[in-house]
Amino acid sequence: MKEYFKPLARFKKREHPFDIGMPFSWWRGHYDRHFLNNLYERKEYEFEPFYKYHLNYFLEVNAGSQEVEFYKHLRDIIQDGIAVLIKEDKPGSKTKHERTNIQKAQLRAFADYLNSIDQWAVRPQLEVYTEKDATIARLQNQIAELEKQISEMKEYDVVQKIRIEEGHLPTVIDLIQQLRELQLPSERKLLRCDYKTPYYKMISKYFSIDGKDIPIDTTKNYFSDKQNDIGVKGTLVPPESKLFKIVPDTPKKGVKKINKS
Repeated sequence: MKEYFKPLARFKKREHPFDIGMPFSWWRGHYDRHFLNNLYERKEYEFEPFYKYHLNYFLEVNAGSQEVEFYKHLRDIIQDGIAVLIKEDKPGSKTKHERTNIQKAQLRAFADYLNSIDQWAVRPQLEVYTEKDATIARLQNQIAELEKQISEMKEYDVVQKIRIEEGHLPTVIDLIQQLRELQLPSERKLLRCDYKTPYYKMISKYFSIDGKDIPIDTTKNYFSDKQNDIGVKGTLVPPESKLFKIVPDTPKKGVKKINKS
């Protein structure tokens, strides 16, 4: 009979936390149960070293054996352990029920680890196909959602961008910057946004220079987050490009001017 798990030596101190069994009397025929009892105490990051610790022991004491045999045996133990816990669960007993749920969760987590290292396709084909179907369904939902988003974004596409006369991008930038500072008679700003991103992205998306797209990094340089930042080339609009000035319209005759005082 093959030995799958490294047991704790009788009447000796535990040499390694992964050793299974009790220091005194225990039935060696209950190896599987002792293995599960030890597994319940392991953290998820210990799953791999725990698996390899007993795998190395199995290969050492069973000459000529292969890892796949150990792997299959371990999968059977985990599946049987989950089945037993489901059968023995007592929802009427809060303490028993909570402990059972914790143990089932631990076994299922370890089963997931075993699935992740299954290089022999040991898992039942139905289980594999079910998992693939679930993955396909999830990806199809994601694709449908992305296609919806793309369709919504296309609503904002234009056939032709607004063409800026060559060499006058800074002039348009200056006008946009002026718009950002305009105040209403109520002294509230006409345009309000905590971020500068929409302005330079809008220019890159809907304007062109001589029929050519404007790189977003080019427009971004004009909207620095720092006051009077001239460290980046092109951040400031040169005086010769400031060709227009947006000023408040004078009140028409018969319209009372709002007193700001």
